[in-house]
Amino acid sequence: MTSSIALNMFSYTILLLLTTIPTSFSAIVDPTEAIHRFLTYEETNEFLHTLALLFSGKVSVKKIGETALGRDINVININYNAKKKVILVANLHAREWAAMSSALYIISELVYNGDQYPELSQFRWMIIPMANPDGYEYTRIYDRYWSKNRSPQPNSRTFGVDLNGNFGYKWDENKYRVDPSSRTYNGPSAFSERESSAIGQLLNQHADNTILYVDMHTFGNHIFYPWGYTTDQVPDSGKSRAVAIVGADIIREKYREYYTVGTPAHLFQRTYGSSLDYCHSVGINVCLWFELTNVGFQIKESDIERFGQEAWAATTAMAVRANQIVDIFYPE
Repeated sequence: MTSSIALNMFSYTILLLLTTIPTSFSAIVDPTEAIHRFLTYEETNEFLHTLALLFSGKVSVKKIGETALGRDINVININYNAKKKVILVANLHAREWAAMSSALYIISELVYNGDQYPELSQFRWMIIPMANPDGYEYTRIYDRYWSKNRSPQPNSRTFGVDLNGNFGYKWDENKYRVDPSSRTYNGPSAFSERESSAIGQLLNQHADNTILYVDMHTFGNHIFYPWGYTTDQVPDSGKSRAVAIVGADIIREKYREYYTVGTPAHLFQRTYGSSLDYCHSVGINVCLWFELTNVGFQIKESDIERFGQEAWAATTAMAVRANQIVDIFYPE
């Protein structure tokens, strides 16, 4: 299937804009690269900053933190003057490359083809496509199935924390000690990690007018809503469930893929210190955990666009639905 992004990229306007890019950003001048191969950390940042240069009237990039190894944690803002916000985070788990590439697909479509989707222009899209850059680069070079970040652990010879277990809500509810060498080690304390701390601060800062948060993962074909730490559902779970069902329905209708909807504790297992639960605890209206694909952690580069399209269809439909049902008044 030919991407609409590919069809638009050769427009005369874009070609003129590309000539203005400084040589320091010349590695990623073709926007289709971001949806046809897995980019490195450096290439991902170049891509984001290039978009900010080309579309400065609606796109900006902000560093929100720095990893233990000195890599930037960046958020791209699209339609940055809009009041209502949608926050997407991908790649908390390093090995989940399809989550990162799907986030880049969503970014590309919003930026290059945003005029085709007027219903989406009312939202400020805040997207962190690579939330765990140290871990991601480690999976590229050393261990494809590494999941944690790469922070040295105190009083241990081990490295890394499961970032999706390090957020500061019910972190200490897990009564079972997790060994630092374990893939699911949740850290010495809540928000001990720079990545989870930066994202937690972002969620806190923008909670009041964020209509939807989506934490993008792979794999399993699930859309979770809170809570993760208990089998109890949040009092207003019907709102999040309704939004999640819209995402699952559109994927089934368009791509014949079937996603289950429910809480992590019911469909998977109890999870403590997740970004999902933390998101709800700070008052964001609809918080979802999106497990993309059912084919495992490794996907072919030829499938990047396919899974990106599924993520795009579901995420945009969920944003529109969240906007319809969230009971917030935004003064003009």
